[in-house]
Amino acid sequence: MTPLIEDLKSSHVEISDVFHQVAELGITSKKGQVMQSVILITKALISMKKAPWILSLGLCLFFGAASSSEGQSDTKNGTDNWEQIDTYEGIVLFRSIKETNDLLPFKAIGKLNIAYQRIVMALVDAEHKNNWAPKLKSTTVHNDISTNRFEYSEYYTTPWPFYDREFLLMGTVKYQKDRILFTAINSTNKHLADKGHLLANVKALEVAIIPLSPDRTQVEFTFLGDLGGWVPTFVKNIIQKKGPIRFIQAMQAHILNSKTLETHRYMALQKTELVIPPKP
Repeated sequence: MTPLIEDLKSSHVEISDVFHQVAELGITSKKGQVMQSVILITKALISMKKAPWILSLGLCLFFGAASSSEGQSDTKNGTDNWEQIDTYEGIVLFRSIKETNDLLPFKAIGKLNIAYQRIVMALVDAEHKNNWAPKLKSTTVHNDISTNRFEYSEYYTTPWPFYDREFLLMGTVKYQKDRILFTAINSTNKHLADKGHLLANVKALEVAIIPLSPDRTQVEFTFLGDLGGWVPTFVKNIIQKKGPIRFIQAMQAHILNSKTLETHRYMALQKTELVIPPKP
């Protein structure tokens, strides 16, 4: 009997602690080991006569682990090809045709009746982003590398029984001819990571702000990475389908309801003039 199952026999062990241990197993263990642990935990919960919903959750975790281990590819990580899967309230959602390994790729495109400058203002206001970004608890800017480059952490809540996540990133704001790109990759300064969160792995994160006219803007949100640790497939599917849509909708609502968005960080950005199509 494993130490984890032995602990389950103790009346002093909380169920949430058990599942936290399962989540930790996903950091270092292979899928098969995670599934075996979930099976053992489920059996132990049955013997302890825990509530049926606990058993259901155990089975969901098992099948999530099983399905996430299927269809794995030996190709290199990366995705260039997308296919449209849904449109919700004007926001078009895509998924990668070449999903590989444990990476979580998604892309969403929305056209907003908002001037592009106000979207940039909202995105660079890192300290107040948690007021509107879904599941974001807080943001810490560790270093202002330059006026357009920042090292920062975003801390997100994650559904029970999983640990909350931290995105420790090096972000850049680039003004191009017809768009502004917010890009981010993993920071190499892991000593800045908070020990109370699991660290996500970001291969690519990009938000493209593309003016369509003086008061209309296209927003393209693309992500490729993994959330760190083990997350069942059904949770990943929810994140892929709901996450980018809710992000764009929440940002739009925040901007429309805010009178003042301009901050010192926005004013300090090095900006260049964009080529903006005339209003149709």
